[in-house]
Amino acid sequence: MSRIDHTDDQENSLYEAILDDISSGKLKGGQRLKVSELAKRFGVSTSPIREVLRQMHGEGFVEISPNRGAMVKEADANTIQNIFEVLQLLEPYFVSWFADFSQPSMVEEMAVIQQQMHETDNQDQLAFRKLDFEFHWSICKRHYNQVAAQSWRNLRTALNVHAAELRISPVRYQAILEDHDELIAAFRANDAARADIVIRRHIDGSFVQMSQQMRALGL
Repeated sequence: MSRIDHTDDQENSLYEAILDDISSGKLKGGQRLKVSELAKRFGVSTSPIREVLRQMHGEGFVEISPNRGAMVKEADANTIQNIFEVLQLLEPYFVSWFADFSQPSMVEEMAVIQQQMHETDNQDQLAFRKLDFEFHWSICKRHYNQVAAQSWRNLRTALNVHAAELRISPVRYQAILEDHDELIAAFRANDAARADIVIRRHIDGSFVQMSQQMRALGL
């Protein structure tokens, strides 16, 4: 049994733990979320579990109905497509700025994350996706427009949740690493034009792979 410490950030810890279970596929779309079972598993009362599930309901990760209780929301192709359309606008916005204004230490932080991604087995999809999130977040988090940065963070979190059933293929896994390497090289050279080309190709490639899988799964 996992146990969440009783601290002031208990609900945040619960949120991350349950979100990880959804993102990793341990909790699948359409699966019921029994409050008593989750409370027992994490060693907490039912109250914080209910609060977290209500938060996830508001974010579109969980569905709550009077008769059926809470359940993980099933993958929705339209939702994933809508997220990608916004990311296609946001990612170049952040990347071009970062290429122009980033300091060498910021780029080296990304290089460390990238090295960890190279060392992560492509079978460990959750770990790889978390590192991919941190790689891109290291670009967005320093931007002066924190409203836009938080919007990106929320969208990428939602994408990881809604795409939990979709796998990163070995070919796509390698393409992600190559794109990241190329981005880092562009940042080191302060080459905004090159970085823009790479990030647009990167986002488009992710959407193509997810679209193919969604069609295969009938989503």
